[in-house]
Amino acid sequence: MNLYKSFSLYTVASFIERGLAFFLLPIFTFYLTTKDFGILSLVTSIFSFSLPLVTLGIQGAISVAYFNGDKRNYPSYFTSSIVTPFIITIFLTLVILIFKTPIENYLEIPILWVLTIPIFCFLSFFNSLLLIDYQIKNEPTKYITYSLSNSCLNILISLLLVILFKLGYQGRLTGQYFSIIIFSIVGFYILYKKRELLVKKINWVNVKDSLSYGLPLVPHILGAMVINMSDRMFIDYFCGKEELGIYNIGYVIGSAISILCAAFANAIIPFSYELFAIGTFEAKAKVVKVYWLFVLVMIVAGLSVWGLTPLIFKYFIDAKFLGGIKYVPWIVLGYFFQGMYLLFANIIFYLKKTKILFYLSFVNIIINFSLNYFLIPVLGPMGAAYATCVSFFLFFIMIAFSCNRIYPLPWMSILIKTNK
Repeated sequence: MNLYKSFSLYTVASFIERGLAFFLLPIFTFYLTTKDFGILSLVTSIFSFSLPLVTLGIQGAISVAYFNGDKRNYPSYFTSSIVTPFIITIFLTLVILIFKTPIENYLEIPILWVLTIPIFCFLSFFNSLLLIDYQIKNEPTKYITYSLSNSCLNILISLLLVILFKLGYQGRLTGQYFSIIIFSIVGFYILYKKRELLVKKINWVNVKDSLSYGLPLVPHILGAMVINMSDRMFIDYFCGKEELGIYNIGYVIGSAISILCAAFANAIIPFSYELFAIGTFEAKAKVVKVYWLFVLVMIVAGLSVWGLTPLIFKYFIDAKFLGGIKYVPWIVLGYFFQGMYLLFANIIFYLKKTKILFYLSFVNIIINFSLNYFLIPVLGPMGAAYATCVSFFLFFIMIAFSCNRIYPLPWMSILIKTNK
């Protein structure tokens, strides 16, 4: 299946998936309070922050192992890569049990929702393993079917618990967690019986290799999570959960262009890795052509979200969340820069130069944390929106400069005709 067809399928699926969530916003904003949305945002941010601590970026190691390694070793590598996340899950759960009282007092939410986060991070990781295999083997139809089924179950259960049983934010969280459980079981069955990727023998050489690839990525992934989490934590502390709930609605709408980022990331891996392996000027020029097309699509998407925001808040969002409109432009701009960063990150992943991301991510974490610390007490949630935009921009600039040094691409090749 060619790149454009794959990208189209992933994009359509992402729009359906995010579109369902978007059109549910009027329902959830009606039945949930601003404080409920604040708590949801807080728990979701902690989940997003914990996920890379559990997975250690091992998903990328699996992809590279398939393209660059011995295909006969792939099932063993696939299975061995699960060992470390499982051990970390047990460790983090024990840590939360030990410190459950101060955690509950600080976050002011039931400890059960925090205690189960490492477990559901592991189940979510395991659930994603099947999607990874679909992705690298260029099977977008299966990927989309599985992913959308998961999302639909999540939404249906959430609606049932929020509307009929009046469970508030806990109903929404239950819907999310229940769908993860069901589809991790389904994923296990398919991986074991249908695709034969779960084998009995653990190869510790493969475990070590996956760690050597994934560990340097942890700060990189955490950098993105810090951007998504630290602003919520600071807003919660300085402004309260009500303001956090309003900010989060603006953030959700502003980050809508990440739909295209996700679709691009899913479609580009098999396409670009194969061309990078060829290594000719023509092969690189093909990748660059697709990259420029993606930049153009992101510009159009960003301007569209920006322009439609007033209508979205007028017709789809409950009036009590109207204050979130002012955060949207800055979040849109920030996620545009994040999309540009993906162009270069894809190259670094292929080259296994993940140590570059290790160092740059530490810098990004410090920048974002500092901006939130100084701006939010003065400017309120708007300071968080500024911090998000600036952090994504600076990280894009740093990674683009570093990547161009180690693996320059013919960015101007679209303006040049060549017979070679």
